[in-house]
Amino acid sequence: MADGAEEFDPDCDPFTGPGLAVSPYDVTVVVCTFGSDRWRDLAEQRAVPSAWLAGARNVLTAHSGTLANARNAALDDVETKWIVYLDADDQLEAGYLDAMCAGTADVRAPSVRYVHRGRAEPVRVPRVWGHSHACVGDCLQFGNWIIIGAMARVDVLRAAGGWRPYEWSEDWAMWAACWQQGATFETIIDAVYRADVRPGSRNRQTHNVKMRVHRQIAADLGLPIP
Repeated sequence: MADGAEEFDPDCDPFTGPGLAVSPYDVTVVVCTFGSDRWRDLAEQRAVPSAWLAGARNVLTAHSGTLANARNAALDDVETKWIVYLDADDQLEAGYLDAMCAGTADVRAPSVRYVHRGRAEPVRVPRVWGHSHACVGDCLQFGNWIIIGAMARVDVLRAAGGWRPYEWSEDWAMWAACWQQGATFETIIDAVYRADVRPGSRNRQTHNVKMRVHRQIAADLGLPIP
């Protein structure tokens, strides 16, 4: 499990979430930070101790200059079969790991509950923009429907080449590369990823930036360019 975020909120500890009851599992937590050293220092003070308290069998740390490199450091370090990435201001809801472990696909996508300024929305299943049906692996050639908290096989992510340094939507680039490698996908509705929405964060880009990066990723992977 990797915790990579550019904004670590001192009031939100991802390892106190009810879904991170890891004691039945052999879990390695990799606390990843990127950018300023102060994020690394804060992670050492807050995230590492709480990861131990959550019941992790092994806790590692990694710090890098970019988000992609931080996530790749975790991917390189773990010796587990599966990995879940958890942003520093997000949490896993109760029963998350149990629900994920009941799946069968190489990449298991959670449902999501967005939280705006402390107000939690109803749970939803993400879809590619413009798609009205429940999305499947083939939909990844048009856009992303899988958020960062998916449970994925480590060897599949490594075979896909790891995380790429885009300024937005690097998640889509990863999942689409996995799809191109023949990975299987499924939605695990009962696994709920609780995502805190922060105005001004790197995920809240303008439409122009999103379209430019989307076209760049599509071109790099040989996908349809809108």
